Amino acid sequence: MYLRGMKRDGQVLINENIKFAKSVLFKDLWAVPWFVDGVNGSDSSSGLGADLSKATIQAAISAAGRGDVIYVRPLAYKIGTGFNRYTEDITVILGGAGGSAVEATKSDISLIGITESRNPEFGPRIKATTIGMQIDAPAFHIENMGFYAEDATYAIYLRNNGATYTQRGSDGFTMYNCVVKGSGLYIASGGDGARIEKCRFHTKYDGTSGGIGAILYSCSANPGTRLQILNSIFQGGNVTEQPATAYITILPPMTVALIKGNTFFKIPADAHYINAAGASNTGAIVDNFFADADIVLETDLHIGGMVQAGNFDTGGIVV
Repeated sequence: MYLRGMKRDGQVLINENIKFAKSVLFKDLWAVPWFVDGVNGSDSSSGLGADLSKATIQAAISAAGRGDVIYVRPLAYKIGTGFNRYTEDITVILGGAGGSAVEATKSDISLIGITESRNPEFGPRIKATTIGMQIDAPAFHIENMGFYAEDATYAIYLRNNGATYTQRGSDGFTMYNCVVKGSGLYIASGGDGARIEKCRFHTKYDGTSGGIGAILYSCSANPGTRLQILNSIFQGGNVTEQPATAYITILPPMTVALIKGNTFFKIPADAHYINAAGASNTGAIVDNFFADADIVLETDLHIGGMVQAGNFDTGGIVV
């Protein structure tokens, strides 16, 4: 394709009013795009085009391979009740032959909700029955998705069994611009490099959380490292504003965790915004806002071996 127009210093100047048609695609030459449309799609279709969409997210994930991208279209919007939900419990296997030399055939897959507004409240939603997504494969990415888990055990469950190399779901996991309502994100048995950014977490309708709050990161079986929770919002349920348990719990040993730039609403009933007790938990809790007055480090923030700086409550800087 050649561009013609005025030149300056040997470069073609493109008018800002030029628009590219949807048929002009810029894509990763190695990634296969898959499409999910719960209204018009069919799981018997190939899933390799918008007009050949799968009907369920599980069907697309089962078909996808390493490095592929899955695009999910919202279901029909109902005035007064919002979008319908994909009612399915989804499993992402590790793939490969297993053992210490496993090559994860399901690694690096991206699940992306497609909406014009890019607002996850108006994007695709998954209603969990038991577990919304159980992920064993590493480097899984979720973006612009909503998870409704009022009656489920977990919205998202990342499994990792360390040196056994059959579950690595928390290694390299990323989650951007998502909404979780009800039982939250459970990261089991450590892992490396999980990152949650620009997300919103609500506890259950009545404030309860199923014991995991918004995020529970357990390192009791395997150590965890380089966890990042950034620029996200944590709040209670639709009716009960005060959650029952801490929004974020980290069971040691966790090294170099970063909890930064988040907003936390009403303090939970157990008096912990964050519970990272344990000297083997290290890292930083910085630049967060807590919507309660006179935060006390020893109770409201159990930070273990982590350090805190620049955090604010409604009464000023946390000391």
